[in-house]
Amino acid sequence: MKTRILTLAAAAALLFTAHSAVAASKSTTFNVSSSVSANCTISATDLNFGAYDPVVANKTTALDVNTTVTVLCTKGSTGVTVGLDLGIHAAAGNRFMSNGTDSLQYALYSDSAGGTLWSNAGAGLVTWPAFGPIGAGAGTPHTVFGRIPAGQDVSVGSYTDTVTATVNF
Repeated sequence: MKTRILTLAAAAALLFTAHSAVAASKSTTFNVSSSVSANCTISATDLNFGAYDPVVANKTTALDVNTTVTVLCTKGSTGVTVGLDLGIHAAAGNRFMSNGTDSLQYALYSDSAGGTLWSNAGAGLVTWPAFGPIGAGAGTPHTVFGRIPAGQDVSVGSYTDTVTATVNF
């Protein structure tokens, strides 16, 4: 019986010690942080002028069409501009579509066909407000107005060019 009482006393002591360890606690704090960097994406839809008719329809009338460039930037980005280069067939500061050795001149504008030329530098860059609020959902499109001037004497065929659109942020 004495052994049993000692065993019960030892068990009670262990329980008291375990209970005392659980009853005490300590805490600390830690910092949580992250950073968000300015970032933008840009996409564009192909610009297809369709048929250019230098003999009748476009003898005296330019051919005007448009497409869109879409930009999405991190909210709070500032100083965002979008530029369009002169294309891979540019010559003397002008844009040209090429068909072998023949060239068909065209221009790209930021505000209307025949308005402000859209380029990759200086006043030809489009600044962010033209694209609406930064961080707006799937991005904000801006119209690119294209024009083939009237009366160009070109050969039959398919004319192409490739323009690079760049977002600067």
